[in-house]
Amino acid sequence: MIAQETIEQVRQANDIVQVIGEYVRLKKRGKNYTALCPFHTEKTPSFSVSPDKQIYYCFGCGKGGNLYSFLMEHEQMTFVEAVRFLAGRVNIVIKEDRASDGRRELLERIGYANQVALEYFQSVLRQKKYANVLEDYLRKKRRISDEAIEQFHLGLAGDNWDGLIKHAGEKDISAEELSRAGLVLLSDKTKNYYDRFRKRLMIPIFNLSRKPIAFGGRTLEKGESVKYINSPETPLYQKSMILFGLHQARDHIRESGRAIVVEGYFDVISLWQAGVKNVVASSGTAFSAHQARLLARFADEVYLFFDADSAGRNAALRSVDLLYDAGLEVKVMTPPKGEDPDSVASEFGRDRLDELQHDAVGYIEFRVQGMDVDSMGIISKEKLIKELARVAGKIADPTRRALFLTEASERLQVDLQLMKQGVSVERQEATSELPKRKFNPDEFEFLSLLLNNPGTIDEISETVSPDDFDSRQLSRLYVTMIEQYRADGAIDARRLIDRAGDGEFASLITELAARDWPSDSLEIQMHKALDALMASRKKRIRTRLREELSAAEAAGDNVRADQLLREIRRFDKDAD
Repeated sequence: MIAQETIEQVRQANDIVQVIGEYVRLKKRGKNYTALCPFHTEKTPSFSVSPDKQIYYCFGCGKGGNLYSFLMEHEQMTFVEAVRFLAGRVNIVIKEDRASDGRRELLERIGYANQVALEYFQSVLRQKKYANVLEDYLRKKRRISDEAIEQFHLGLAGDNWDGLIKHAGEKDISAEELSRAGLVLLSDKTKNYYDRFRKRLMIPIFNLSRKPIAFGGRTLEKGESVKYINSPETPLYQKSMILFGLHQARDHIRESGRAIVVEGYFDVISLWQAGVKNVVASSGTAFSAHQARLLARFADEVYLFFDADSAGRNAALRSVDLLYDAGLEVKVMTPPKGEDPDSVASEFGRDRLDELQHDAVGYIEFRVQGMDVDSMGIISKEKLIKELARVAGKIADPTRRALFLTEASERLQVDLQLMKQGVSVERQEATSELPKRKFNPDEFEFLSLLLNNPGTIDEISETVSPDDFDSRQLSRLYVTMIEQYRADGAIDARRLIDRAGDGEFASLITELAARDWPSDSLEIQMHKALDALMASRKKRIRTRLREELSAAEAAGDNVRADQLLREIRRFDKDAD
């Protein structure tokens, strides 16, 4: 465990806007900052960060919290890892006593195993035994510079069956832990563990916090049927949530507003080496919704740069829907026939890459390339119209959507209204509402005011009981606020979030804290909210008593009915 004083010191030394701004594109709006939410799909920014309160909240999906909870949710860090990470940013040395926590311990150990594996693979690449891999394969054949080798932390899995297992054992990592990290396999015959990666160039995959979470292994054996072996998914690594190279490309993407998307690891490395550093890889798969949203946090435009063959074309087509749905403009760069992004970058360099980007075409032009629209049959044209209408339906901005439809109708030589009709259907089918919490508005407003004006809690706690809340969650929060005030002499939403225990409760706290109240009328608003809370409580009790009276009368229980009637009269008299 880390001392509370240290947690507060680290929190105060880090600015939430600066840190979260490294993961999403924040834009100042009033005194807060907004962005597209990193936790759900949206086309209009509803994610808000408050520099004054040092909290974030999404008004769309309801997720919220403080700086620590953001890193835990977004980067799958444990609380301890989040504190360590932020402490490292501001050069604070922390001391901690370890405590057992199954989930956190598992993630920490998997992260440690990947870090040890990374260091091991890098050391093997530098061994004299494998000098040919470094010199002949990387430097000569692949034309990868020493700078790029270091930048991408390239390594090598040697020909030993248990090289990593032995090395990790010296670092206090068991074979079972390596297995959970996807680094070793268990033999069905011998029931012994052995290294998953052998005789392969190792390319580490990092998350946005620049931590290694997985590996891609490229074969060095001629005739090997499987060119690449990748780490399996683990609690720390989900392939659909990662873009290779984004951890180092994001600042370059943010500065230019553009991202170049390629398929493979070496495509990224070669473009980076040529000076094009706003590049990431989809690792040979179609985009997931999460990957598209990842790019949308940093970019406005995406340039798809895949191989010139049919497989590359199909990869580009498969990616378009989700990219438009994430609010991105899509263009396509096409390499010369017989070339791919890797060869263009390594053989022709930055100038040729810039030319291809300049000559990139919009999605519609790319889609109809090579088609004779005049001679297309009705069924073929109908399918294409519906396809483009579906894509247009993913474009949230009405101006961009209108321009897209106009270009599509001109290219396909069809009436613009026909295209629009197809879009309206597609957009209607795609629309869905996010679930919203349902709380008594009087209770909700009261706690929001109390959280923003904790100086009144002494007076309030003598008047309001936890039983006065209809919602168990709000009652729980009220109790938690009082406990914190009595223990610390203050109420701090950020510390309440630390102690929340679950994400839903943390989001509730943030939602209440995120609401802004005019400071000059807080006291007046507080008393109005208190009156409304008491009136709501009385109404709820009166309703319950009358329902019980009706039930007693219907059951013919005259004794119970008389008792309830007297209770209602007494309650009404006290209420007046």
